[in-house]
Amino acid sequence: MKHLIIIFGLLATFAVTSCDKSSTKLETNDLVGTWNLIQVSGGITGQGYTAGFDAIKFTESTFDLLKSKSSIGSGTYVLNDTKDSLKITSAPFTNESFANIAAKKIDIDKNNLVLTEQCCDLYQYNFSRSLE
Repeated sequence: MKHLIIIFGLLATFAVTSCDKSSTKLETNDLVGTWNLIQVSGGITGQGYTAGFDAIKFTESTFDLLKSKSSIGSGTYVLNDTKDSLKITSAPFTNESFANIAAKKIDIDKNNLVLTEQCCDLYQYNFSRSLE
């Protein structure tokens, strides 16, 4: 019986530690860099809109909307506790829809970034990492 309890304990420990996803959590430095806008989709028709910027540059706490490599406005952001979304805490005064909705869900891998608004028109911004 004692051996059965030990085996059960080992199996339970293995099950708990093998499901730990903390090593795959987004870190702020994963977002840092310049990202080129590929496409905007969503909205009432699903067609998106023509954005007034063509790239976004993230530092550890700020972002800069770029058009032809020049800044058209900057702001600040924070990652939420689960690091699967960001919240714009200050935004440039602009007509750009991107800056109007603060909460954005993040899907990121090494070279691709998708920021999705979680309300209103549900715009989805698709980016690729700049090689510069």
